[in-house]
Amino acid sequence: MQSALAQLRETLQQDIYMEETPLEVQAVMDNAASAMEATLGALRTIMPETYRPLPQSADLPTPKQGQFLAYIHEYIRRNHAGVAPTHAVLQRFFNLTAPSVNSMLIRLEQRGFISRARGQARGITLLIDPAMIPELDRPFK
Repeated sequence: MQSALAQLRETLQQDIYMEETPLEVQAVMDNAASAMEATLGALRTIMPETYRPLPQSADLPTPKQGQFLAYIHEYIRRNHAGVAPTHAVLQRFFNLTAPSVNSMLIRLEQRGFISRARGQARGITLLIDPAMIPELDRPFK
């Protein structure tokens, strides 16, 4: 959004557009740009943690990846120690084999949704914004 406002301001400064634009219209356009900048600044001040650009579809997890992320997120949230689930826990919940779980975790790591600490049990850390994680399709166990 900020770059769009910068482009608008730049366009408003270009003589080719403004030469034939009446002064009254220029003033209205400038006031509108200022109002948009002020609104954006206010939103960032009031809700800095919730203001973020909309993700592109390529940045979103697939439905199955989303379910894995949702389960990991919920597991960490409900666990008093804040640790991630083990491979065995993921296998049981999703009824998958160990290679399938490992493959999914590798894909999630490659896409930048998680990081895994090598050689550390329960070493999964979520890197994705929790707002981008879908709800679990079935009850958490």
